[in-house]
This record gives sequence, structure tokens and C-alpha cells, in this order.
Amino acid sequence: MRKAVIPFVLSVGLITVWAVPADAASTRAEYIAQVDPICQSFVVPRTDAFKAYTKNVTRLLFSSGPKPARGDFKRTARSLNRLVQLRASLTTQIATVPPPAEDAVTVGTWLNDRRQAEALWASAASALNHFKLGVFQRRLAAGGAAFDAGEEAIAGFSFQVCLVSVN
Repeated sequence: MRKAVIPFVLSVGLITVWAVPADAASTRAEYIAQVDPICQSFVVPRTDAFKAYTKNVTRLLFSSGPKPARGDFKRTARSLNRLVQLRASLTTQIATVPPPAEDAVTVGTWLNDRRQAEALWASAASALNHFKLGVFQRRLAAGGAAFDAGEEAIAGFSFQVCLVSVN
């Protein structure tokens, strides 16, 4: 009986630890101190994914001749999806850190704009998978506008990494 109880108690303890949300930051500086390291952990993967996407877009638009091959569309869509997944993962991790009460609306706006941009970029990748270059370009631009709106909302924060290295 004792052997059966120990794993149960340990698993309940682990679930309790995992379920406890991060402590709300009491100041903006504390919030930034909690969020910037999250952004820092995404700098290299995001940079690598962005380079791969840029390379594939260049190949799609310029290197394939007058009519890009189907594989160029698919490859570019995959690389955009990878970039969107990284950005969405970053947004999700940032959202786990509760901001100070006075900044909750601003941070909420920032995160919602990021999510909207990610959804538009994912839609752009889907359009590319269906060989719809015009739709791809429009959704990509709309995603960029949503992302920029979020960055503008949070511009007054003194992030060292989040608004500089990871976008």
C-alpha cells in the first residue's frame, strides 16, 4: 500500500506545482524582468527561422524564373508556418506572466495584436500552400500591421529584448 501511495502523492505534488501560475509582477520593471528572459530564449530559434523563411521567399519570388515551382510555394509556406509557430509559442509563454494591474490593458492589447498577427500569417501560409500569391501578400501585410500595432501599444515599456531582438 505504501508503495502505491508514494507515486500518487508525488504526482499530485507535481500537478500542484505545475498548476500554480506565475506571481503577478507588482511593477512594470518586475514584469519586464520576468518577460525579457522568455524573449531571450527565442532570439536564436526565431532568427534561424526568419533566415530560412527569407531565403525561401527570395527563391520563390526571384530564383525560380517566371513561374515558381510548386515545391517553392510549399517550402516557403512550411518555413512561414515554422516562424509563426515560434512566435505563437513565445506569445503563449509571455501570456503566462501576469502584468501589474495598471499595465494589464496595455499588455493585453499587445498580446492580442500578436495573436491576430500570428493568425493572419498562418492564413498567409495556407494561401501560399494553395498557390494564391496575391492572398498571401495581403494577409502577410495585414499580419504585419497587426503586429506593428501591438508593438506600438507596448512601446513605452523598457524591454531590453522583447521589442528589440524578437519580433
